[in-house]
Amino acid sequence: MPSVRRALRALRALVPVAAGVGLLAAAAPSHAATPPAAPTGLTATYGSGAVTLGWTDASADETGFVVERCVTATSCGRIAGVGAGVTTFTDTWYGTGSNDYRVRAVNAGGASAPSNLASAGLVGFGEVTPRIVTIGATSGTAPLTLTFDGSTSTALNGSVIGWDWSFGDDTFASATAVSHTFTTPGTYVARLRATATTVFGGGTTSDSRSVLITVTAPPLPLAAPSNLAATTPARGQIRLTWTNPPSSATSLVLQRCTGRTCTSFAPVATVTGTTGYTDAVKRSTTYRYRLVAADATGVAYSNLVTLTSK
Repeated sequence: MPSVRRALRALRALVPVAAGVGLLAAAAPSHAATPPAAPTGLTATYGSGAVTLGWTDASADETGFVVERCVTATSCGRIAGVGAGVTTFTDTWYGTGSNDYRVRAVNAGGASAPSNLASAGLVGFGEVTPRIVTIGATSGTAPLTLTFDGSTSTALNGSVIGWDWSFGDDTFASATAVSHTFTTPGTYVARLRATATTVFGGGTTSDSRSVLITVTAPPLPLAAPSNLAATTPARGQIRLTWTNPPSSATSLVLQRCTGRTCTSFAPVATVTGTTGYTDAVKRSTTYRYRLVAADATGVAYSNLVTLTSK
């Protein structure tokens, strides 16, 4: 008997552990929707013709990191992305002017706060002066198409022979003038690296300039809920459920009328931000329902549903 009691106590001791595992598993989706912790300890070092960044990964759930460069002290944008667990990045597109960097961790929940700023100092040599002329506004809604022209770039003691472009969204181009479309909302640093010949030594030298591009999401269209359905959970009740799509709607009103073919709808309730409503009705009566979504531009109607109450 003592051995049986010990076995029962051991079995009971396992129950909280098993329950805890289940609760953690159920909580996982909510955890994944939370942005990761910000990287720490960012450093920037210039050497061998590049700026090397290094940071400490302070999160355990990132899917990658976004590397940002600051065009001014307060205006920073994306220049590249690296994978989860990566804690270094080498930037060969350095230039005179601001060389401040910061890094964010990202996952399905969004981006973390930025890391500390790290500066590589003045690393350009002044032999080349890249100049960027943009045709089109440098901010707007996606898709945003701009033309970048570097033809006015100059060299102090030689000739400009190369124009290379990095747009901050992991795409590149080589031409004096290029057109590029930013398809995803975000803040990007578009950069021109101009390369010139040198009079002394017969070699080449290069320098970079940057411009900040801000791309916002296009406005949502007005859309009414879909899949409006009705059930009778109890006598004198009709339960309405529906699906809310992405929409610019600022109000949502449930309407009804009495009769299988009725058309004189009247408001029942304002149901903005919900996906269900239980209506108290007369017994053994047929009703028709619809939802009306509205914004400053107009209204949109859901499908109709007809049901006879118990």
